Amino acid sequence: MRYVLPLIFCFLLLISISVAQDKPETVQPPDTILQIIDSSQTTATTESETDFVYPMSAERKAKLISYSKFKNVWRFVSFFIEIIIMALLLYTGLSAKFRNWAESISKKKFLVYLFYILFFSIFVFVVNLPFDYYRGFLIEHDYGFSNQTFGEWFTESLKSLGITFIFGVLILSALYALINKFKRWWLWFAVGTLPFMVLVIIIFPVVISPIFNDFQPLKDQHLADEMKQLAARAGIQDPDIFEVNASKQSKKLNAYFTGMLGTRRIVLTDNIINAFTVDELKYVMGHEIGHYKMNHIWKGLFLAIGIIFVAMFLLDKSLHGMIKRNSKRFGFSRLGDIASLPLIWLFVTVFSFVTQPINNGVSRVMEYHADEYGLKLSGVSAETAAIAFDKLSVYNLSDPEPPSIIEFWFYDHPALAKRIANVKKLYKDLQTES
Repeated sequence: MRYVLPLIFCFLLLISISVAQDKPETVQPPDTILQIIDSSQTTATTESETDFVYPMSAERKAKLISYSKFKNVWRFVSFFIEIIIMALLLYTGLSAKFRNWAESISKKKFLVYLFYILFFSIFVFVVNLPFDYYRGFLIEHDYGFSNQTFGEWFTESLKSLGITFIFGVLILSALYALINKFKRWWLWFAVGTLPFMVLVIIIFPVVISPIFNDFQPLKDQHLADEMKQLAARAGIQDPDIFEVNASKQSKKLNAYFTGMLGTRRIVLTDNIINAFTVDELKYVMGHEIGHYKMNHIWKGLFLAIGIIFVAMFLLDKSLHGMIKRNSKRFGFSRLGDIASLPLIWLFVTVFSFVTQPINNGVSRVMEYHADEYGLKLSGVSAETAAIAFDKLSVYNLSDPEPPSIIEFWFYDHPALAKRIANVKKLYKDLQTES
């Protein structure tokens, strides 16, 4: 699910920097990077012998290029699909019909919101289903990532819809209550998102994630000890260390460290445990711990609050006139009508798309800082860090050197070639200092 909460829960996340849960964007380095690998320690195989190969085979490199091109195109396709769906709800008056149906069930405000959001969520889910099936099931199978049957994939999609609905009712009920009560509702909403986001960050790994995967204590005791020692060097005592069966869904690699207000856990997927050496895992987790120690979560949250504040302020200043001009077509005459949700969603979608470079630019700077922290904390060589990056790229089919505009607009992590060059420079500087 990394995670498919396609509707209301993403309302806040659409316009916030994605630092709360670090998602490694791994990009394939240029061929010269592969020269650092000691061929005596790796055995080249073919795609027919195993799903993933390391080092890079010619067949896998062709897949990487193809997958990267697809993702770049899909970024724009998915953006326009979302706009079209919201416009359809608005200009056909369907959103107003959802509100009327909800009011026919109950006149109580909260229940009207609840039933409207239910109708809205089901509609968007059904309309999006062919696109989600194509992108999330067919394409992931075509490129050899997905391990799910259609039934498993669809069941998880329904789980995501249920979680989305619960969060949606909470967020949107609060949003519309504020719009209808305060002139400066945008200020109150922006401030109120902070405790909500903190709550989500705390409960997501311990309540939501286990709905989709099993989290078990790390089986490899030697690796667990290494992770504990790594955390201890960062001043983190006795974190929970979990192994998660991510292979249930996908062959992609991942690992993360999450912690806020006393909750600290190291999470390694079974895929990455099987693919990485202990030193490579130490570097990856050192990087993740770096985000925690340098307060990147909190910095990201406050940046998100600022962006949400600006978004809601501009929304309030720009949408009233549009509603007035189109009230008959839309079927509502004020922003505080729950039927205005597609219009708000449309604004947020465009706003978040336009402001992505701000979010991602800040995130890329944080990634460089975490790379440096991970190198110092883990004590591994630049070659080990480079191989860790490279393996992630080969296994996850990430772009080798994305076009500058794609990296600038969409990448919340720097291109791998830049990260490789950076860790090599950092390592050289550390060796000189010592």
